[in-house]
Amino acid sequence: TIEAKFGNISANTNLTVTPPELVSIEISPTTASFAKGTTFQFNAMGTYTDGSTVDITDSAIWLSSNNGVATISNNPGSQGLATSNVQGPSTITATQGTISDNATLTVTPPELVSIAINPNMASFADGTTMQFSATGTYTDGSTENITDTVTWTSSDAVIATINNSAGSEGLATGE
Repeated sequence: TIEAKFGNISANTNLTVTPPELVSIEISPTTASFAKGTTFQFNAMGTYTDGSTVDITDSAIWLSSNNGVATISNNPGSQGLATSNVQGPSTITATQGTISDNATLTVTPPELVSIAINPNMASFADGTTMQFSATGTYTDGSTENITDTVTWTSSDAVIATINNSAGSEGLATGE
């Protein structure tokens, strides 16, 4: 109750203090780049009228400006998780009520995650050759023959050498 008094005269009114209200949202990071075939977690912090900050990642509504490039989850347990689809840019928005913030993401080309050598185990006669090949697997699940782009080495050049010359990449020679 609020009272105003002057001498013997007074007036009263009721005052109710409500919970703090959201005044701004800040997405972190504000810019992100990640490879096609991967995911990236965005977070949202809310600032309130009393100066407090609260992680509102799980309660914000998330939106991608270009779902073809990347989608962003509003599913329980994965809110703010962006999933890349194709290379390109998109704007990510986190909204709660009428308050929102934006972040920029760029989906980059898929990145190499593993190399498989074929044949996996080999034996061949001294003085002969054997061709090896290398297949790369990328973040988006794609594979590519990378025989001519990897650097080939032999752990013991006295037993076998392996070629890196153009047109002969991966060709092993028994010494």
